[in-house]
Amino acid sequence: MNLLMIKEKIKNIYDKIIGPFYRRTVSDKKVLYPFFIIVASLFCIMLAELSPHGKMRAWYYELTHREIMDKGIQYAETENNISAEIGNFLTYYRYEKFGASDPATVDAEAPMIALTFDDGPNPEYTKRILDVLNANYSHATFFVVGTNAEKYPDTLKAILSSGSEIGNHSYNHANLTTVGAEKVETEIGEVNRAVKKATGENTTVIRPPYGAYDENLLNQLQEPVVLWDLDTEDWDSRNAQIIVDKVLADVKDGDIVLMHDIYESTAEAMEILVPKLKELGYQIVTVSEMAKYKGKELELGKPYGKIQGLSKE
Repeated sequence: MNLLMIKEKIKNIYDKIIGPFYRRTVSDKKVLYPFFIIVASLFCIMLAELSPHGKMRAWYYELTHREIMDKGIQYAETENNISAEIGNFLTYYRYEKFGASDPATVDAEAPMIALTFDDGPNPEYTKRILDVLNANYSHATFFVVGTNAEKYPDTLKAILSSGSEIGNHSYNHANLTTVGAEKVETEIGEVNRAVKKATGENTTVIRPPYGAYDENLLNQLQEPVVLWDLDTEDWDSRNAQIIVDKVLADVKDGDIVLMHDIYESTAEAMEILVPKLKELGYQIVTVSEMAKYKGKELELGKPYGKIQGLSKE
């Protein structure tokens, strides 16, 4: 095909398709307005995806996740005015310091907490929790049991790909202080194998079931042992508002919060709680991230509660 034929084909396409559509678009407002809206929307989305500083990206992300982020506003009617003022200040401080250009940036000087979830993963409720964490630029630590880890490898992948952390919670949720060293090795090893097979990565921390440990167990485990500071007792209440109230009443900077991602009520609570905690100025990070930002090294042989303080005794 020579150049002349190519030019002729292009001219025919313009004369028969592009030209008439353009003339109709300019002259017909019923076509012009929707066309303009579509083009403007596509342009904004393109800027959101390509913006190197993230401002358009953050705007687009907030726009598309507004429904889930707004769930936190439900709690605003009962908030304490003093805590609201402190929270507004902390939020203002963070975004002023970072120019609101990257809401995922963590400020080591600002308050942070680690939300942790035991006994999963669960394909439905873990996903709901990940959705609200992702919408609010937050991460959490999921202490998985081997029986569920083997059944839901895709959920394990989703946890890691979101930036959250996978911890080890034993294979059968056994009390590791009442079994021998060989059984402990099996309980921990089987979880590691399931996570490694699904994700290619190892678990990074361990939470012994029931928080039960002794010196023999601490000496045997080859990953840092993480307990908690605030127990929501979500397994008992199975009530989203009770879970939200308990966390907001007791949470402090540096706390590790215990929950379970196998209950619908916990997933529902997170859809309210995570945006609210962000509004109050808290950064929500993994246990390992919090240790790093607070300048702590998670050592073997110590059970950790509050990262900024000493190990629990």
